[in-house]
Amino acid sequence: MLGRGGPWEGAMKVILVLLCLAIAGRELYLAFDRRRRAGAPEIADIRTQLIALKGTRDELEHFRSAQRERLERLTADRTAELEPLAAGQDRLAESLRETDARIGSLVAQINDRMVPEVNERLNANKAALERLTADVAALRGHLVARLDQAVAASLGAEPGDLVAGSLTAAPDAARAALSAPFERFLERYGLWCELADGDRRYLSGRSPRGLERDFIELLAALRARRGPATAEAAALLDALRAAATASVQVGPLLIVRTSGELLGGVLPLAELRLPETAGLLDDPSRAAARLRRLPAARLLDAS
Repeated sequence: MLGRGGPWEGAMKVILVLLCLAIAGRELYLAFDRRRRAGAPEIADIRTQLIALKGTRDELEHFRSAQRERLERLTADRTAELEPLAAGQDRLAESLRETDARIGSLVAQINDRMVPEVNERLNANKAALERLTADVAALRGHLVARLDQAVAASLGAEPGDLVAGSLTAAPDAARAALSAPFERFLERYGLWCELADGDRRYLSGRSPRGLERDFIELLAALRARRGPATAEAAALLDALRAAATASVQVGPLLIVRTSGELLGGVLPLAELRLPETAGLLDDPSRAAARLRRLPAARLLDAS
């Protein structure tokens, strides 16, 4: 085409193309502007809503911030109020622990001091009750025996005889060791204890005169170291040797242990009624001196 029409014809075509493009662009712009103008109210409304929402959001954010600050202040105030209470509770708990510890310590001290004493008192009371029970039983038995004797006497029987007995020893352990041999010795000679009052015994079953004769024979057998009747007496003498001081009385028989001697003797029956004879049991040395003055047939030196 340029070859046939020349350069002007080509230029005109370019100009026409550009005009067409300009017209088309203007039409497009006008169409876009018409559409933009048609949606402007909606966009404005949306923008208004956005602005309102943004304001609401800002108000909510401000309210939330204010509430957060208020909550923080309340929390701080509450913490400040609770701190003294918590500290007070801690002090009370510590005081309670200290009080519990002191109470436990006091209870332990009371138990350590009082429980043994209470147990000791209870044991002592129990022992006293047992002794009282035994004494009451012995008194009852003694009363029954006396009533039986009274019944027998009313029927013409001879009244039963009663002789004095005694057992003393030091230390207390020696006295306990003497009890069993002493009881066997009494049984060997047909005696039983009607009543015990401290160291004294009230013995029945034999007459004083019969015992006097038997005990003189016993001393002779012990001096000769023979006879079956000496077994219980020998056991009693062995137990007396283990004591520091001791004395035994069975009717007219008196055995005395001092620091250097062990003497036995049969006192005359008439002498048993004298007040000074009863006092011999409280003074082993004086009793030993009295026994040494007895005739040889009535004396045994078992030292």
